[in-house]
Amino acid sequence: MKLLFLHRDLPPDSFTGVATQVHRLANALVDLGHEVMVLTQSALPADARYQVRAIESKLLSAAMRCFPVCKRIWYPLRYRNLKMTGWDAVHVHGDGAFLRYRGNFVRTFYGTAALEFRHARSWKGKLAQGFSYWMERREARRCRLSVGISPHVAAHLPGIDRVVPCLLESAPNAAPLVKTNHPSLIFIGSRYSRKRGEAALEIFGRLRKSNPGLTLAYVGPKPEVELLRREGGNAGVEFHTQLPGSELAALYARSWVYLCLSSYEGFGVGIIEAMASACVVVTTPHPGSEFLVRDGDTGIIAPLESMEAAVRAVLADAKVCAEFGRRAQAFAQRFTPMAVASAYEDLYRITRARIQERPT
Repeated sequence: MKLLFLHRDLPPDSFTGVATQVHRLANALVDLGHEVMVLTQSALPADARYQVRAIESKLLSAAMRCFPVCKRIWYPLRYRNLKMTGWDAVHVHGDGAFLRYRGNFVRTFYGTAALEFRHARSWKGKLAQGFSYWMERREARRCRLSVGISPHVAAHLPGIDRVVPCLLESAPNAAPLVKTNHPSLIFIGSRYSRKRGEAALEIFGRLRKSNPGLTLAYVGPKPEVELLRREGGNAGVEFHTQLPGSELAALYARSWVYLCLSSYEGFGVGIIEAMASACVVVTTPHPGSEFLVRDGDTGIIAPLESMEAAVRAVLADAKVCAEFGRRAQAFAQRFTPMAVASAYEDLYRITRARIQERPT
């Protein structure tokens, strides 16, 4: 099939969850024998097996420079005027509020701004998420084939009756992974946001007092990481930023525990990536963790105030860690690229059938 994807950026320009998912899914679909083109402002990633078509517009560039805060408007307006005929399916991964949705369109919602609004920490953030939620609802009503990445996302938007989860970069490694000789944690997120990176550093600092060999791999946005490096005083912490998939996978592979402190996640790609590398997921309760983690079986769910005690208990027994990791790795098999890409294949066949049935 001939497939057209819409998303404004790709790795390495952006390592956000959606950009990474678009890149992985496009590669997986090419491996299944499909032709994939991505409409984007990014260049072709080095490891891409698909093609890209640049979104070129002097007006769009000027609007982004003058009013970057309105990017949720500029890209949808630009997409609206682009020719999108001749494709078996047009898969919209974001910024599609003003599109003329047709029968061969698929829209994936990677979260919902409804709860992003509740957890935004500034009035600007709340305003942006409120507007985004209005656009999301508008799209979900207008697109005949709308998909949510979890039941939670589907429950908050009208017209979504299909759930297709996010996918891993590759199939989970069945071979034993080489973990560090000492207890080690990994955290991914920003410092002052719903990811609660500041709390992660505080919890790690207290844990390290009773376990001096403990280390933390902290992966965050570049400006925050550079500031934390300058501030110093974080013994045992390795700071990382803008990591390609292979380097991030290496951090998962060596870590004992994946620490997730988010106040909200619609899914939680980091959780399944950690599981695939046999990390013990210790996470706060949110829709993503409740969908992906079986508490006490494939990971631990604990409120923020109990997180330190939960991590301490897991690290106290290496055999317990290994058993959690084994079960989590088996669970992660359902998120392999081929499993998720095959689910989307079924949806693309529906859109292709609609095109063939349309009277000429």
